Parts: sequence; structure tokens; C-alpha cells
Amino acid sequence: MTTGTRLAPVVTVNVRRLARRRTGIERYMERLIDTLHSTGGAQVLATTCEPLPAGMLPGAEILIHPMPGLQAGRLRSQLRKLWFDGWGCLAPVRNRGRILFHGMDGLAPRSLRRSDRCVVTIHDLAFAVHPELYDRRTRLLYRAVLPWVLRRADRIIADSAQTAGDLMRLAGTPASRIEVVHLGVEPRYFHQPAPDPRPGPWDGGPYVLAVGGISPRKNGRRVLEAFTRWRARGGWRHAYRLLVAGQSLDPAFAGPGPAAVPDGVTLLNHVDDEALHTLYARAAVLLFPALYEGFGLPILEAMALGTPVVTSVTGSAPEAAGDAAVLVDPFDADSIATGLELALQPEEQRRLRCEGPVQARRFTWERTAAATAEVYRALAG
Repeated sequence: MTTGTRLAPVVTVNVRRLARRRTGIERYMERLIDTLHSTGGAQVLATTCEPLPAGMLPGAEILIHPMPGLQAGRLRSQLRKLWFDGWGCLAPVRNRGRILFHGMDGLAPRSLRRSDRCVVTIHDLAFAVHPELYDRRTRLLYRAVLPWVLRRADRIIADSAQTAGDLMRLAGTPASRIEVVHLGVEPRYFHQPAPDPRPGPWDGGPYVLAVGGISPRKNGRRVLEAFTRWRARGGWRHAYRLLVAGQSLDPAFAGPGPAAVPDGVTLLNHVDDEALHTLYARAAVLLFPALYEGFGLPILEAMALGTPVVTSVTGSAPEAAGDAAVLVDPFDADSIATGLELALQPEEQRRLRCEGPVQARRFTWERTAAATAEVYRALAG
């Protein structure tokens, strides 16, 4: 496989995470690997200890290091998976010479040799910017792992200029070792979803969509508060519902017997990609005032479909949104409610529906893959 007259670099990626339910990082991994293949940017050796779903990563060479008996939720299985991430993931490629490894999930194996080359994508430093959003165990884990990863990586890819700045400011990483590579929008989001005759949560009247569940980083509680205040103003607002997609991480809403939600709010929990596509497309507004985002892909996915977006003035959200969204103070419920009110005004709706797709088209996976492949070539020599 070649790009022009240049031989495409060979890169190893630990894709074990793709064997489970996909979240933002898994979607990044899958889409980048597929696009590296389709554009000829790199040949990917994908190592895993668990079988991937059928048909996933059709362009990659999938190398399985079998670990029979893995069971979800079992401590022994979790420890075995951690061993694979730290040491076993390189076993299937050890006989292929010097390794170029890309830690797309922000991690790197301890079994890398001095002669091997390593690229790591750091999606965000939320644990350091907003430590109050994480429990003590998670903070300690990040602080124990990340410094070594940053030292070992030959090059670091940051999803945004915001994340690159955080790496320099909080981790002391030299700018010369960081490459900002924005994520892309999947082409399907520029097209309306196929009609589905089956009933869904999008039926039953107009709605505002929130994604990421009721979770601290996604500002879930303040989203509920802002929507409730806005809806309480009455009149036409009372017809709107708030649909919250995604697994909630707030303990009050995540466990058995979750806390009651305000009137007009529905928690959808995890939804598949097809349902999310339809939810974006039929929403009156995407309400996404996250406290901290490394990039903010939902902003662009909604924009691509022409759905107006209300998002944060902080973090990397303005980097993704540009002038094509309503920006609010995520720490102020009244600011969020005011932004929602503005985004639902007819004139602002027309502006956002026009400008959103234009902004989203600036971010493509082809550009992401091309910039990533350049990093590989620089290290592969």
C-alpha cells in the first residue's frame, strides 16, 4: 500500500477497547483506523485479546493474543486485560522488527523497547483541569500513569489546541513534541437518517437533546436545572421535552433506583449509533454545555445535520463550534437557560441551521488521517 510514491508506514494499535461498547474514544479509534486504510495513510496492525465485532476494522490486520475465560466485571479478568495493555499487546508483532505504536486511547505499553517508536493521542487532561469531577482513585490512577506515558511518547497528538495548551501548562510537555490534530465528522451525519417506521423517543413532540448522560463532566445536573428553569417560564416552552442520551456516571443517576428526574425529562441511557443519528436530526437543539471537553465531537455531529447547538464558552468547545453555535457559561444555569431560549428563536434557528453544516465540513476524518500519517512518517524515518 502506498501514498503517492511513498510506502505507507506500518503502525501497531491496541484495539482491545473496541470489543466492548463504544464511547467517544472507541469511535475515534475505529474511524481513524478505517480512514488510514481507505486513504492509504498507514497499514494498521490491530492487536487484541478479545474478538472484535464481525466486520469491524476491515482494512486492518487483526492479530489476536487469545486470553480465554475473560468475564465482564470480574476482577481477575480486569487484571488480565491490564496486563495485556501493559505488556501482552505487543506480543503478536514482536517478530516484525522495530515497532511503531500508536496509543489511540492515551496509553502506551511498558513492553516498548528503546528502539521502538511511540505516538500517543491525549484526548484531554480533565482530571488535572477539573479534579473535583473525579473520585480520588481515578485521580491517583491518572497521576500514576500519565507522566510515564508522556515521557515515553516520541510524539503526542492532541485533539485540540486547548488540550495542547493544557499539556504544556500542566504537564510541562514541550510544544515541539505536540501535534494538534482535530477529529473529523463521519460523512453520514451530513445526511438525514433513513425513515424508521418504528416508534422511538423522538416521537411525541419537540425536544431538546443532551448527550453523555447525567455525568459530572457533561454538566448533567446543571443541564437538568437549566432546562427546568427555562421550561418553567411557561407558554410554548412547556411543549418541549429534554431527552438525555448516554450512560449516566453521576452516582445518583447511575445505580439501581436512580434519582427522580424533573418533569419533562427522559433518560435514554446508552443508544446505538443509528438511534443517535436520528436523535440529533430531529432535535430542536443540542444542549451540550460540558464543563470540559478535549474536542467536543457531538457539537459537530449535530451541526452537520443542521441542528442548532448550545455549548460552552470554556474548554475546546469554541474551537469546534466557531461562530456557528450559541456559547454559554457552563457554570451558570441561568446562562444555559438563556442560551437555550436564544437558540430556539426563529431567526437564530435559521442562522444556526445554515452555519452549522458549513462549520462541520471543516473537520473531516481524511484530514485527521493525513495529519496522523505525517506524524507516523516522521518517526518511521
